[in-house]
Amino acid sequence: MNKTPTTRKVDKNNNPTGKGGFGDNPENINPGGEPKNSMKNYKARVLAALTDEEKEKWLKDNKIPGIDQWKMAEGNPSNEIEHTGKLTIEQVLTDIENEETPGQKVEGEESVQDSE
Repeated sequence: MNKTPTTRKVDKNNNPTGKGGFGDNPENINPGGEPKNSMKNYKARVLAALTDEEKEKWLKDNKIPGIDQWKMAEGNPSNEIEHTGKLTIEQVLTDIENEETPGQKVEGEESVQDSE
């Protein structure tokens, strides 16, 4: 009989220096962990206990759109945005000082809220 392993061990050390983590930062430890009786965990248990037919009925009865069903199964897609350019504190302060109140009109211009 051939005893070939079905999986291979991956020797990967993401923190070769050993610095950081909860040992060096005990203030980051959540001693209780995630609450076991949270609404999220409760609903996850309820939905996981349904048969496939009951799940299909639940999705249909609650009118869950296909894209939301996909997100429920796979998770939301990445929403990363790349920002290029520079913004100084002086630019921000100038914009804040010159900011109009919502709905206020500048003479000769239409308010953004009033446009269609």
